[in-house]
Amino acid sequence: MIKLKKYLCVLAIALVSVSSGCGSKAESSVVPQTNIHQNTNKTQPQNPTDPNTSGNAVSDEASDRSAQDINHGGRGTKMDIPPDIRQVMAGVSLPEGVVITFEDLSYLIIPHYNFSGTVQNGYMVVNKKLADEVLDIFAELYRLKYPIERMEIIDYYNGSDFESIEANNTSSFNYRVSTANSGKLSAHAYGCAIDINPQINPYVGQDGTGSHQNAKEYWSRNTDLWTSETAKKAFIGENTAIYDVFVNKHGWTWGGSWSSYRDYQHFEKRVY
Repeated sequence: MIKLKKYLCVLAIALVSVSSGCGSKAESSVVPQTNIHQNTNKTQPQNPTDPNTSGNAVSDEASDRSAQDINHGGRGTKMDIPPDIRQVMAGVSLPEGVVITFEDLSYLIIPHYNFSGTVQNGYMVVNKKLADEVLDIFAELYRLKYPIERMEIIDYYNGSDFESIEANNTSSFNYRVSTANSGKLSAHAYGCAIDINPQINPYVGQDGTGSHQNAKEYWSRNTDLWTSETAKKAFIGENTAIYDVFVNKHGWTWGGSWSSYRDYQHFEKRVY
């Protein structure tokens, strides 16, 4: 009878602890297996020419964050790379034993207008030295209502630049070599470059063609030939507002002005 009472007492204490949300130190330090910012309903890459394409579905938490950002001019937030995001990035966009560490990077939550004209949150990893400036730039793009189809860290595309571009995904950090076949590290490897709407603003070689067939319509930079009004708004050129924000106001370099090839999606600012 005494043993039974002790057992019931211990059971009651355990139930109270669970109901009050308390747990052991070990339980509270467990890293979540699912990133709350991940688009778990990711579909196959959508055609950016479809004006109804809206990018990621936004969680309630993200919607609340967007509402707050609207009241502050659309400026996002920065933080150190969270534990769950580190878990996603490790061995994908950030290999072991390289010159960049998590401590060199910042995780940004950025509100932006999508291709349906509504606000959603995007997520980006950049060099910590550029984090505040990147938030300033995207706050300006927010006020301009510049459309961005989706913005996710490249790890959700297996760390593949090709897959990310196929989905018209805007991204920054990815520890990789340059696409210029120089063998040198890309500015993306340091979190110092951003590719914006890369399907609509493609990488085009000297022969005027690119690698992505779903971007073929956009190899020509004559927007009069384009069929989508949304794509035209997302166009990047020397006379566009987004170029003015990045290059003229903040001193970034645009890949669309390079002579050997044209990387229309690419802005960079080297701080390394």
